[in-house]
Amino acid sequence: MYLTLIILPLLGSIASGFFGRKIGISGSHFITCSSVIITTILAINSFYWSGLNNIPVTINVQDE
Repeated sequence: MYLTLIILPLLGSIASGFFGRKIGISGSHFITCSSVIITTILAINSFYWSGLNNIPVTINVQDE
């Protein structure tokens, strides 16, 4: 979920930037606004779990 907070706005802007002419103005607005709304909901959810409930969050990055 925490990686989605970073990637989702980036994917929305890339989709609007590269495919904006093909999907039209309303499609571009829909993709951008929906990615921002979903990111906001996920950010509020993660703030609730980590900030208000005092649950520590660790993200392990391992080399393979």
